[in-house]
Parts: sequence; C-alpha cells; structure tokens
Amino acid sequence: MVRKVRLKQNEQTVKGKGFLYIPKHKLVYARIPKCANTSIKTILSELVKTSAAKNPRTARNLEPTNDRFWKLCTTEAMFLKPDRYTAIRKKVFTFTFIREPLQRLFSCYREKILRPSIFPAMQRLGYTKAMTFSEFVELTCELSLDSMDVHTQPQTFLISDSKGRLPDYIGCLENLKTDWERLSELMEQRGIPFSQQLPHLNRSQALQTDQPEPGRLPDRVRHQFELTYGHDIQLYQKLIAAQLP
Repeated sequence: MVRKVRLKQNEQTVKGKGFLYIPKHKLVYARIPKCANTSIKTILSELVKTSAAKNPRTARNLEPTNDRFWKLCTTEAMFLKPDRYTAIRKKVFTFTFIREPLQRLFSCYREKILRPSIFPAMQRLGYTKAMTFSEFVELTCELSLDSMDVHTQPQTFLISDSKGRLPDYIGCLENLKTDWERLSELMEQRGIPFSQQLPHLNRSQALQTDQPEPGRLPDRVRHQFELTYGHDIQLYQKLIAAQLP
C-alpha cells in the first residue's frame, strides 16, 4: 500500500518543486537535491550566457549550484512552478536523476544532521544532532509533505508536473556513468551541446560514525518509510529492473 500525500482540502502543495527551463533548447531539468543536483546544474550553466552577481547572504559570486544564480545571473533560463511547467510540458524534453530512496535520506542525515553544526532548517523542523538515523527517518515520515525539507521530500513529488506526469528521461544515480551517457546521446540527437561527462562536485564525504547502516531500520520505522516513499521505491525498482540483462 502507498500512503497518499497529506494535504489540506483544496490545497496544491508546490513548496520545493523547481523545474529549470532553458527555452533556447526546449529543455527542462526536474531537480532533486541529493541526486547529483550540483553537478547537473553546473553542466546546464554551460548552455546559457551568464553574468556575475553576488550572493546577498555571503557577498560572494553566485555559482550555478545556487538557485539564485538562475534568477540573477542569466536571462536565458528560469525556474518554473508546476503549473507553468505543465503548460509547456508537451513542447519540451524533461530529464532528471533519482536515487535509491533510503540512501538519499541517509545522505541527508549524514550531511545535514551529523555535520559539526546541524543544518538550521532541519533544526527548525525538530531534528537534533543526538538522533539516530532511525529516529531521523521516523520524524521525517511524520511530517506533512508541505512541512518537509526539500532534501527529504519524495523524489516523485519533486519531479512530477501538476498532473502527476514524470520526466521523459529518468536516470539513476547508482548507474550514473551509463545513464548520463545515454542522456548525452539523446541531447546530441536534439542538437544540444551536452557534456558526455558529469563532473563529480559536492561528493558526499564519508563520516566516521557508529550509526547503523541505512538499510537496518526497525520494522515499524521501515513500514513508515515504505508508506511515505512508496512511489519513489516503485519507480526506482522499475528503473533498476529495466537495466538488468
């Protein structure tokens, strides 16, 4: 059974959803944090003309990895909300990369919770540095969809348009080299000068920890996880099965 998203009546949640649109190439990237998002946005920045602009928070030049870059440093790309993306859906090619759902949560836990200072946005949601990964998953699954941090929102939610349609091409992070090469071939067919190699940016750092491996959750918590991320699990398993010989 897959649990339905908890929304208020007559409410359409869009928090966290962002579709990076490059009109010149009729190309859309449905972004998912913790799924090579940093590297992909860096590659996409090579397709547009850019100018320098300062990050108002740090006074440093904005990088393509920052969403503000796409708002302040170029006029050749823009982030679309789901309804605007849906309106052009049939006229563009959309791609994204997903990750094994529990591994994505573990990556978020490792980088946002176990860091020297807990990520402020996570702390505001009730996460603490003392919590185990199991407790992190349990709290995450108790949050409503529109309360979740974008790093933990279900991947299928983040990449679906307002009618629930998924991107044209979905690769897997675990099969990144092969799936990126396939995407590059598709881009070449469309006349888009796409890099055949994806730079390894913001690679997760292995932290020394006595926390359990992400696959070892108590049965009760695993059940919560499977209810909350059921659509992600189904999509990931479908894609992996299609790659088997």
